[in-house]
Amino acid sequence: MSYVETSVLKNSTIMFLYSERDSINLSPDYQRAGGVWTTEKRRLLIDSILNDYDIPKIYFHTLSNKTQSKTGFKYAVIDGRQRLETIWDFMDGKFVLSEEFEYQRDDKIDLSGLSYDDIAKHHPKIRVKFDSFVLPVVTVSIEGDDLDLIEDMFSRLNEAVPLNAAEKRNAIGGYLVKAITDLSLHSFFTTKVRFRNNRYQHKESAARFLLIEEGLQSEEGHIVDTKKVYLDALAKRYHSTNKKHVASLENSVTEVLNAMNAEFVESDELLQAQGILVVYYLVFRAAIDNNQLDRVTRRKLLNFRERLRENREAAVQNYAEASFDLLEFDRLNQQGTNDASSIKERYRILSGQLRVSVIEV
Repeated sequence: MSYVETSVLKNSTIMFLYSERDSINLSPDYQRAGGVWTTEKRRLLIDSILNDYDIPKIYFHTLSNKTQSKTGFKYAVIDGRQRLETIWDFMDGKFVLSEEFEYQRDDKIDLSGLSYDDIAKHHPKIRVKFDSFVLPVVTVSIEGDDLDLIEDMFSRLNEAVPLNAAEKRNAIGGYLVKAITDLSLHSFFTTKVRFRNNRYQHKESAARFLLIEEGLQSEEGHIVDTKKVYLDALAKRYHSTNKKHVASLENSVTEVLNAMNAEFVESDELLQAQGILVVYYLVFRAAIDNNQLDRVTRRKLLNFRERLRENREAAVQNYAEASFDLLEFDRLNQQGTNDASSIKERYRILSGQLRVSVIEV
């Protein structure tokens, strides 16, 4: 039977952890993305440390000897990634103290607007005090090596924090979540899409592609809703079963992503929003199946977007003369983009505009 054991990490000063940061994995599979905190919130944490306020506990998973040998990491962060990144970024000079900062121990000392290096140069004793601040680090060991306990602990620790859907799903772990993570690292996501990934938006889109593929490959062969409840159910259904099927789904999605990646440009203006991606995915998938990839070009997609704009303007002048299909595409693209009916209709319209044979769904 697996169980958790915790202990307080000795010598957990800021400087010690800074010197050991190469042995601390900030991005285990269950973690949320980094770089989420605002500058204001980051400054507030450094303010709290300099003024000797308590800060919340940080939790480390003590990795097994086998994992340490394989990865070079001694610990993985369960909770506290944002705090550690903030402290290290301050020490690396990536931001400075607020202009309103007040040093409560001595109001004659003005540290406002200073960087870590400025403090080290002009107030070395305060720098030493900062470096010696003990961070409250709790180490967690798993007897029985059941990593599900770690993922469960991460979820529990973050219950009071507003995790988004993708972050909560990431904490589920398992085969399907691993496939989502792998797909989110495809160059289509890392170089071609324009929307940010600070809250796992790339993983959310990758999860939708897998869900669409699962629906199309099922006996019914239909397009399904890509809402949170169905994405979560998919992750749970393939948490620890049907590994080969998950690999097959991932390979199918990768084939379509390769085609999309070849057609779009870096930080493409056509890829500014997540809502259209599933429609593009279906069109490219159908084009591959029907040997019609030459009909799905970036230029044609740009032309389609221009026709949408012209049709909107024409509808203002004479609604009866405007294309209902294009108006409907516009409407559906603005609301309910995860509904199966919306996806099907937009897919039908775009496929027709590009003269790509539609998959019967």
